[in-house]
Amino acid sequence: MKALVLFGSPRAVGNTAKLCGAFLKGLPKSCEVEVVRLFDLKPTPCNDCGYCKASDGCSKKDLDLFMRRYFEADLVVVATPIYLMSFPAPMKALFDRFQRFYCARFRRGIQTPVPKPKQAVLLLTAGDEAEPGQTIVAQQAGRAFSVMNTKIVGTVTAAGTDEHGVGETDLQRAYQLAKRIE
Repeated sequence: MKALVLFGSPRAVGNTAKLCGAFLKGLPKSCEVEVVRLFDLKPTPCNDCGYCKASDGCSKKDLDLFMRRYFEADLVVVATPIYLMSFPAPMKALFDRFQRFYCARFRRGIQTPVPKPKQAVLLLTAGDEAEPGQTIVAQQAGRAFSVMNTKIVGTVTAAGTDEHGVGETDLQRAYQLAKRIE
């Protein structure tokens, strides 16, 4: 199994990293894991240039290597804090670039623009309460993944992290979620 982690936090060792680490520990030892730090990747935002409406891919080439890795993955892990009830800017830019798959499906009639099926999990941290941010992020990810042959199979949200960090219960839930991944 190949896991691709979309790491959306600017902090390499913060609350999101702790939650993601607990999840990754629960995966089988044979699982190949690649972590993509989106604050380092700096995806260029979509500007609705129209390229993907008529052609496969994107006019911007900064994500070509990332997209090859996405196509190869069996499991996609979205590990991100919730900022103002949504993703941080680099994660949002990445998800906006997934518009190419929506256009492939609905503009160009390609039934399965991502041939290999994938599972996805959401590992979310919230400085304060989880809602409504958790629901909004899940809806955004679910909508994007719906045309990417990717199904969200679980979510763990650690709320109140500004005050007390990620709790042991949250870490255990992330670990147990990974144990259920096949």
